[in-house]
Amino acid sequence: MAAKIIWQTVIGIFLLLLSYPSVKQIYFNLGLRWLYILIFSFVAAYFFTPFCRLTAHRFNILDKPDWRKIHDHVTPLLGGLAVYLAFSLSLLLNNIYLPGMKILLLGATLTFIIGLWDDIRPLPALLKFILQVIISLLVIILGDIQLTFFYRASWAPAINIPITVLWIVGLTNAMNFFDGIDGLAAGMSIIAATFLGIISFQTDQPALGWLAIALVGSCFGFLPYNFRFGRSAHLFLGDAGSTFLGFTLAGLAVLGRWSNTSHFVSLTAPILIFGVLIFDMVYINLSRIKNFQARNFFDLLTCVNKDHLHHRLLFMGFARKEAVFIISVISTCLGVSALIIMNQRLTEALLGLFQAILIFGLIVILMLRGRERIPKEGDRRVMLRRREDREKIG
Repeated sequence: MAAKIIWQTVIGIFLLLLSYPSVKQIYFNLGLRWLYILIFSFVAAYFFTPFCRLTAHRFNILDKPDWRKIHDHVTPLLGGLAVYLAFSLSLLLNNIYLPGMKILLLGATLTFIIGLWDDIRPLPALLKFILQVIISLLVIILGDIQLTFFYRASWAPAINIPITVLWIVGLTNAMNFFDGIDGLAAGMSIIAATFLGIISFQTDQPALGWLAIALVGSCFGFLPYNFRFGRSAHLFLGDAGSTFLGFTLAGLAVLGRWSNTSHFVSLTAPILIFGVLIFDMVYINLSRIKNFQARNFFDLLTCVNKDHLHHRLLFMGFARKEAVFIISVISTCLGVSALIIMNQRLTEALLGLFQAILIFGLIVILMLRGRERIPKEGDRRVMLRRREDREKIG
């Protein structure tokens, strides 16, 4: 215990030193603003996370096991609070914002608050959805940002705005659904933010790159407490963290211009970067409709089952860490495809998309194989217990 207190004190002192204006200015003068943001957000998240864990225990903000969840132990939430604080402080110290970025961050904050409320006292699914739609519309209207599938026509906003709402709300919830295994949501956020950050700098959008780096550092600082080899997580992101990450990343994708050569590529690159999240969301909803698990839109909002990609990998016999690794590799491959096509003409971009389609074909095979192996409800506890024992031995 004493060693932990000493270590936490050292981290706190280091964080204060990083906050000192002269230290910050050294990085800025060397052209290493991105490195400063990365280090600060990492250290801040690493420092705040243990306090968030203690706060969750103190106020009984805990995630208790049930049939819908993978973990078998009561685990504190509020990991998302550490990520949010680290991210926000790093951007405040940077103090450079593009038009619309402040409105986006306001929307992300409101999404975080709703998620935190849901962690403390669960909200009805329909109410959460309505609030997310309202926040997305506020960001689009007040921030004047939207996906431009169509432009130079009076009717274009009537199509672009609903598509943008679908994009933001869909990815917000898709990231929440992927917060089902230790380290998965944070890892997916790191991968997506990394590729968005790389493309931001390559397309002369440094402010967006700094925002993406702040997300990368914040998630990396949280990860050691959430993704622990041979042991269960100290705490979870919670709905506050996963929805905040999903909303912020989705909004970042809308803000950016992701190719200097083609509008088609600019729209396609984010779709590839978020390909696993998008595919899982679409596939699962269509599957639930096909299998009569959901007969209307409200059923889709409230339907809960263990049928997402990470669940199916577990049912195929993969350990939890193995499932995270497989999904992360697939997501990274799609991100690399986005980098490949970003400066290409339409023909080369279509070839890059063909490569991505092959990767999606692999995901389909995994989904189908996992569906065949989904056990009956009564057998799931036994199977998960055997897998947990195997992970402990390993």
